[in-house]
Amino acid sequence: MGPTSAGGRIFSCVWLILAANFLLGSVHATTPVTVIETGIKGQVLMGPTVPGPEVVGVSDEAPFDALFHVFDVEYKLVTRFKSDENGYFTVLLPPGEYTIILDKSMRFPNPRRQRKTVTVPEKGFADVTLRYDTGMR
Repeated sequence: MGPTSAGGRIFSCVWLILAANFLLGSVHATTPVTVIETGIKGQVLMGPTVPGPEVVGVSDEAPFDALFHVFDVEYKLVTRFKSDENGYFTVLLPPGEYTIILDKSMRFPNPRRQRKTVTVPEKGFADVTLRYDTGMR
């Protein structure tokens, strides 16, 4: 199998790709990587879920699976996240203050007015419950 044969050209290309990957991988391996181990976690609830007066001892809230946007203090979009069917979520974020806004596609009363401010600590996660008003009375 000579360098001008089809098999030789394939072998040469594979060798070149492997060599480039090895060299670039070595350069990349020396670059420090920042691992984010902070953020927010918790549950999203909506309520009331039934009209009329509250019944003592009976919750009028339900888990809420929805799409949310996270903005920094300069109101720049940082990330988006979705809570699961039980309303739970975990979002990795660097320490700092953030504003969480419900996505407008969720058809919820005044989603922009129901913004939530959350502070991510220097270590660990802020454990939060995000409550949204359904407008039901």
